[in-house]
Amino acid sequence: MEYISTKEAAQKWGISERRVRSLCAEGKIEGAARCGDWVWSIPAGTQKPADGRTLRYMKNRALRTGNQDYREADKLRSSANQSSLSTDRKVEIVLEALTYDNTDITLEQVLAIFKMENQTDLDLEKQIMALNMRSALSAIPFDLNESKLLELHRRLLMSIDERSAGTYKLGGSQNQETEAMFEQYAGPWSVLHPIARASFLFAEILRIDPFEKGVPELAFILLANEIYKAKLPPALFGANKIQELKAALASTAIRGNSQMLVSMILDAVTGDIKK
Repeated sequence: MEYISTKEAAQKWGISERRVRSLCAEGKIEGAARCGDWVWSIPAGTQKPADGRTLRYMKNRALRTGNQDYREADKLRSSANQSSLSTDRKVEIVLEALTYDNTDITLEQVLAIFKMENQTDLDLEKQIMALNMRSALSAIPFDLNESKLLELHRRLLMSIDERSAGTYKLGGSQNQETEAMFEQYAGPWSVLHPIARASFLFAEILRIDPFEKGVPELAFILLANEIYKAKLPPALFGANKIQELKAALASTAIRGNSQMLVSMILDAVTGDIKK
């Protein structure tokens, strides 16, 4: 019988190697054999085991997303331009993400950074983050799984903090919660309208806050990617609506009610199409 390593299984299933080892130790991977303290051999044909973990607000999807009307967005999807994201849109997404991350920055400054003009009144780390975001946005569209998430985070923190790049916070449950999120993303969320699915992903990555740095920037990239894959332009809120967005996200995190957030993202998407 042919066997694969935990690293190969992690790449095949789109989860972390640490999670594969945990599943082996829990006896959830059929045929897995221990070859050392942390070494396991897994039959090559073994399927990824189901994960029974659920997210708290998925108990009642209809109630928690509200009675949304996606018809206008659906009607306009086929007319959406599916060329790569324009520089103007990348600038707006970067501006919104950095503003969300409590950075005092203007549209003009982001434009200047994109032209490689140093902004002496702006922290160098934030300028590098803006350029790294531009690079990540240029990779849209991409298929998302846990391995891709870690890769994106490493790209965002390049030349900023490469020690913690692509590494979950220590001493918490962030890695388990993130893995559970991806189980929902690939399972129950897959039947939702793309805007609802994007909203859940956006809210949950911000709630879990799995990394020391760069989580807001990562969340905005994931949101743009999900909306783009649905043949819609990204949801552009406007930097002046970031506080309203934070209030909607707080409602989702505290009460498990995504109605306000989904409505806001839906309005941002359809409003952008009409322009």
